[in-house]
Amino acid sequence: MIIDESFTADDIGEAEDIVRRVYPKAELRDSRGAFHYEHLSRGVDDVNFTRFKISSRTDIAVDFDGVATFGILLKGRYAVESNGTQMDASQPFLFTPGPGGSRSEQLDLLTVNIGMDTLKRAAALQTGADRVRLRFGGNAPSSPALRAHWLHTANYAWNSVMRSPEVFGNEAIRVATLETVVTAALAAFPIEVVQAARATDFIASSAIRRAKAFIDDNADRPLTIAQVAAAARLSVRALQLGFQRTLGTTPTAYLREVRLDAARHELLELDGDARVVDVARHWGFANAGRFAALYRARFGETPGATVRG
Repeated sequence: MIIDESFTADDIGEAEDIVRRVYPKAELRDSRGAFHYEHLSRGVDDVNFTRFKISSRTDIAVDFDGVATFGILLKGRYAVESNGTQMDASQPFLFTPGPGGSRSEQLDLLTVNIGMDTLKRAAALQTGADRVRLRFGGNAPSSPALRAHWLHTANYAWNSVMRSPEVFGNEAIRVATLETVVTAALAAFPIEVVQAARATDFIASSAIRRAKAFIDDNADRPLTIAQVAAAARLSVRALQLGFQRTLGTTPTAYLREVRLDAARHELLELDGDARVVDVARHWGFANAGRFAALYRARFGETPGATVRG
């Protein structure tokens, strides 16, 4: 579901209700001075940006339930903690799932909110695991270079995509941008992937069987590894790991062997050399010399010898 919301409030109770649209377990208290609140959220349910502006000194308590929130302080004073750990708001920081709190004055804060299920799925795709658990090793980026990369990615996504109605409304751009943001967050912060089920566990699963069946049924068509992975409902990385650890080969090599076997079967039905090149092309071998070399390496004879057989 797409999120595109903008609110303002001059009452702290009303502002609390608005904050709870992002963090259902949030409480605003101890506001001092004239209170004014501004709120802009854009993204989708599981990956979204929210910019908060609060004029007066305000204390906020939030239970970050099932979400990792990455913060960038744009302006103001901000003392912040996550799960009892004081954080340095002068650099990008991370609220890990659990209780968090802050005290702010003249706050202008940009947050990137990523659901834990989405983080886990992205980590699984990156590592080739079926399922993962995540362990947070800290609340700040892992290095100055990764901090700079995260800031660049988040600022680009916010300023060039999220804040532009026309660009944000383009589904392809929106999806690609949010996927990049999730990848950058995983890379920049010390989020350790604890693998619960690796690609080696696919030996007895249906995923690799689906991939093999798809290749077997479509070997005479132009195929990419991405298409095979999609048919098996795996990432490309998981597909490659699954084939290597299950079959001791790669998807590309398996596809080539299936095609060579099919070409040999067809060549055995021929009665002359004239159509060897047509058979090669039919099974995806555009280069006749390359086909002959691969064929001889697999079967110990040339395609022509098979035909003359």
